[in-house]
Amino acid sequence: MKHGDSLILKELNNHRPAALLAFATILALFSSSAWPHNRSVEKSGENTRVITTPSTTSEVSVVLGKKIVRQLYTSCGLNVRYLDVPAARAVMMAEKSQSDGELARIPMAVKENAPLLPLHIPIETARLVPLFLNRESANAHTSLSGERIGFLNGYRMIATVLPEDATQVATADTFQLVSLLKRQRIDVALTLEWDALAARHQNPEMVIGEPVLESPIYHWVHEARQNDVPCLSEALSEMKTSGELQQILREGIESSSP
Repeated sequence: MKHGDSLILKELNNHRPAALLAFATILALFSSSAWPHNRSVEKSGENTRVITTPSTTSEVSVVLGKKIVRQLYTSCGLNVRYLDVPAARAVMMAEKSQSDGELARIPMAVKENAPLLPLHIPIETARLVPLFLNRESANAHTSLSGERIGFLNGYRMIATVLPEDATQVATADTFQLVSLLKRQRIDVALTLEWDALAARHQNPEMVIGEPVLESPIYHWVHEARQNDVPCLSEALSEMKTSGELQQILREGIESSSP
């Protein structure tokens, strides 16, 4: 071997430990930092459910529904991210598989062929009730036919009970319904009983009429998440048996009033 070649080999051997050390450092960075970070992101995604919900967040029924449903998922070791959109779009997005479920709907408000599964038991019984400004108004407008009726826009169940000859006034929430009643712009407001009770709690003179529609209301889960249903159903059953659900509803109605 020539003397020049010997010098080159010697120089390469001198730099080899440094090169190996640098290479090992790069491998350590990828294996100990990058990969665990990716796994943690994936794990977080697996434990999170995106639930569509009506964007009328001022509604007592929606606020309480969110609280109850979040607690169910927490009991099952899952996180919830609510996607607030207009009421009609909320259920449509869930029906089109654009979310992991929908906050709460009665069965008639969900398409039969939708890829959504209800929990084994309902959250509660939903009652659509007429709300009147006072007793005199309630006596004068007992029949909804021909009246000026205010209602929440975007709910399929309301359309089924509105008389054809009624003057329909769609609003965004019960706060607006109460305002329209006080200004005598409508004769009667149709809203869920929970929201009507909250309104009456703030306005004791208001009168709640007999329900025009009653139906069990369920939390709906996308069929891709069907394995969540047993645990969520059991958590809901325990919440109802212990009285916790009724306590949440009662305290929410008394503290949140239109």
